[in-house]
Amino acid sequence: MSGQDTPLDGESSGDDASGGLLATITPDPIRRNFALKFGIVLVVMALSVGVVGIAATEQVRTYTETQVTDEYRGVAAQEGDIIEQWFERNRLSVQFVSSSDGWTTDDTEDLRAELRNREAGLSADVSSVHLVERQITGTNVVASTSLSADTNVSTVGRGWTADTSFDRAGEVTHSGVYETQTGPVVGFMSPVDASQNRYIVIEYSVDSITESLQGSERAEGGFTQVVNGSNVVMFDESAEGGVGDEMLQQYASGGEATQPISQANDLRGGDQAAGVIATMPAGDVVAEQYTVGFSPIEGTDWVVLVHAPYSAVFGFVQNVQLYGIVGTIVMVLLIGGVGAVLGYNTATAIDRLTRKTEQMREGDLDVDISSSRIDNIGRLYDGFADMRDALKQQINEAQRAQKEAEVSRAEAMEVNKYLQTKAEEFSEVMEATAAGNLTRRMETDGENQAMDRIASEFNGMIDELEKTIGQLDSFADEVADSGDVVLTSAESVRDASEQVAESVQKISDDAYDQKERLQTLSEDLDELVEQLQRFQDENPEVEMADSLAAFQTTATTLQEAADTSENMMAESETVAGAAEEQAAELNEVSSRAERLKRYAQPLGDILGRFQTEAEHEFVFSGGPSQGLAENDDN
Repeated sequence: MSGQDTPLDGESSGDDASGGLLATITPDPIRRNFALKFGIVLVVMALSVGVVGIAATEQVRTYTETQVTDEYRGVAAQEGDIIEQWFERNRLSVQFVSSSDGWTTDDTEDLRAELRNREAGLSADVSSVHLVERQITGTNVVASTSLSADTNVSTVGRGWTADTSFDRAGEVTHSGVYETQTGPVVGFMSPVDASQNRYIVIEYSVDSITESLQGSERAEGGFTQVVNGSNVVMFDESAEGGVGDEMLQQYASGGEATQPISQANDLRGGDQAAGVIATMPAGDVVAEQYTVGFSPIEGTDWVVLVHAPYSAVFGFVQNVQLYGIVGTIVMVLLIGGVGAVLGYNTATAIDRLTRKTEQMREGDLDVDISSSRIDNIGRLYDGFADMRDALKQQINEAQRAQKEAEVSRAEAMEVNKYLQTKAEEFSEVMEATAAGNLTRRMETDGENQAMDRIASEFNGMIDELEKTIGQLDSFADEVADSGDVVLTSAESVRDASEQVAESVQKISDDAYDQKERLQTLSEDLDELVEQLQRFQDENPEVEMADSLAAFQTTATTLQEAADTSENMMAESETVAGAAEEQAAELNEVSSRAERLKRYAQPLGDILGRFQTEAEHEFVFSGGPSQGLAENDDN
């Protein structure tokens, strides 16, 4: 499968959009393959679920094991309490019996009767009551409910011996378990207050206390034993009830099996009443791996040991662990199976869509993009189908637009060709005009309104320019002629200052008129130059730089001529006013007239370059030459 992600231009891939640092450190082969990425995520999820499940199972197992251990420790503590209460009750009983004042008499029958009365008032587990006296010849029975008087203690095999001694009145001691005709018993002894040589012995049967032990009820295969400091079993709970076969037997051959006894002895006098060893190896105590709870019996060197097979005590813990592991495995397999099916279906759908998009990329827009899925993948198929349809529509519209553009381009080319032709014609006319031929005009044909407007405005401008140039040309000639007349007639003017003054005044008036015309012509030329400059900017292919420069020079010259005419007018007025007073000032008039001639001659040369129609030429209607001629006639 391809599984390649091909994001569109300007868009980031899914990894880049949401991955950040993860997308940076992930190898590209993994990022390109959806199935591989999904498989890795699936494996990570399965491993995570597995680790979490195992950790949770272990935590539950540990918690449950702790609960069971605490519960079993409580069982050992309860069994120890039962034994301690039994010991304490028996101690109080024998202490109470020994405190009576009636034990000092030597009447055996009375003593036996008193012992029987006391026995009847004690608990049902009392086997026998004895009054014993330590004598020089040994320890003998003074009176008893089951033994003959004067019986030597050493001959009856009791657990209490002749060397039993007491440090104070009311002290109670006890023996180990020993066998009597009525069964196993424990003897409790306390001295008689009136005499230190006599003490009361009460033998208690161990059958009832052994039956009260509940080790076998706590767990299947369990049992409780009480072991003394010599590791001899004092109490042995039988699963069938009564006393077990291990009573008065060695608890264990030693080694690790006696470890609970050592740990129980370490608890004596401490805050903790009991303890548990969860795992003990199979041996002579229990034939399989077992659990033992222990509790010391305070006031004795005895230890309560509660035994049970490990499977019976921690079977629930093992089941919890097993169920947790099985549940975790099932969950991992479920995630893996469902994820694999989901991933396969998703990857297959994405690969199929990728192949179809590749066909679209190659130009096949008729590819079938459809899916029966209604989820995100199905909507993605629908989105690609819509995109394909929209793309086809855009292509069709683009083709139509292309055709329209081709038609518009052909039309534009025709218009461009026409404009180019007209531009060449206009350029030829403007070049001729720039060369000085003001008789050329641009033709209008009605094909293009803008070009016709340019031609009309240009033709109008040239008409005005032609008129102005013709007038300037005639004016320049007249000015030159007037200068000659002024120079040649200075002497006559000196003699006839009044006529000169009048002629100068008339020249001044004409100069004023000509100045106005020159300024108007200069402004028209400036406007013409600006229009030609705009035309040049809009039509860079038309070369008009030289013509524009020539027009600019002409406009400058006209402005200077206008300025000179103004100066001449002022000077003429001055001369006219002073001619009547000082004839000597005519020399200044002559020099100024010569300057006017110098300015008029270049202007005439420049204006002579322009070719104009004769009817547009300006006829000077008055001036110094005409005035002088009239004077000559007179």
